[in-house]
Amino acid sequence: MIGLFAIDDHFLIIEGLGRAFNAETDEVGLVGSANCVEDAIKKIPATQTDVIVLDLFIGDSDPVANFRQLRNAFPSIPIVILTMEDSLRWQVKMFKLGVMGFLNKAEKKDTLKSVFIQVALGNLVMPDKVSQTLISKTVYPK
Repeated sequence: MIGLFAIDDHFLIIEGLGRAFNAETDEVGLVGSANCVEDAIKKIPATQTDVIVLDLFIGDSDPVANFRQLRNAFPSIPIVILTMEDSLRWQVKMFKLGVMGFLNKAEKKDTLKSVFIQVALGNLVMPDKVSQTLISKTVYPK
């Protein structure tokens, strides 16, 4: 089973992930949750976390600072952003920092599951528009 640890300030998202994924039938399950990064850092070591699922905007906190805190605390656990924000700017920024996946909360369960599994296996799951943007800026810098 792939253990997900969800960090989101909306309890319905955490409840939804917990109900959507059954560890026995989906290969994916929620092993823990927190409503802020500070609480997550305290709770994650007690779980079998394979993927951290992080909301981009948690209260008034800074998304970049949140990611860096988690990355420093758990460098070997991949992080997937799960958010309603779909701007290319934020996607590119987060992939440059080292996020392994970026999902919209409106995605279907099968898409979420597929990305969580791929990321747990060590694969980067990057939308085409993000990879094209990153490649064009690297190959054809202005």
